Amino acid sequence: MEVSNIKINSCMKLISIIMISVLLLSCHKEKQEYIEISLGFSMDPNEPRIGILINDKDSLYVCKEDLISVKNGVKYKYFKSTQKIDFASYKKRILNSFYDSIQFKSTPDAQPRQINYYLNGKNLKFRFYSHELSKRQEEIIEDLILLKEDKRLKEIPYHKFSRDLLDSKIPNPPSPPK
Repeated sequence: MEVSNIKINSCMKLISIIMISVLLLSCHKEKQEYIEISLGFSMDPNEPRIGILINDKDSLYVCKEDLISVKNGVKYKYFKSTQKIDFASYKKRILNSFYDSIQFKSTPDAQPRQINYYLNGKNLKFRFYSHELSKRQEEIIEDLILLKEDKRLKEIPYHKFSRDLLDSKIPNPPSPPK
């Protein structure tokens, strides 16, 4: 009788461990995949800084600098598309074209851009200028930027974006020659 009680207790402990493990694993959320493009200051002062973010929920978010309120400090408006996008196709294109680092070279008269993504468990961030990209990479970036023209954007209170280029300052002009 004692041996069977030991077996029952062992089985109960094993079942409890399995149930707790299943519960913990089902509660664990994987980090959401995303692709984000940021555009810094442009040579045209009337062109706002912009962020475009798509995620694995097929959602599109846009962050656009509000140039009217610039006098009172930098402010942004946030938008979300009311329709789904095809995240999987963008993911495939990004992974096939942005697999290694782009060398960032300082070019003060060009608009800095940045791609930041978390795909297949890897988070990568590249800052670049358009002329540093291959034709294929530039096409992908331009396709992502064009998503901001989506006519089905609805203004929302806020969405988190990478702040590297969105909060950057205009570089100081060079010192005059002596």
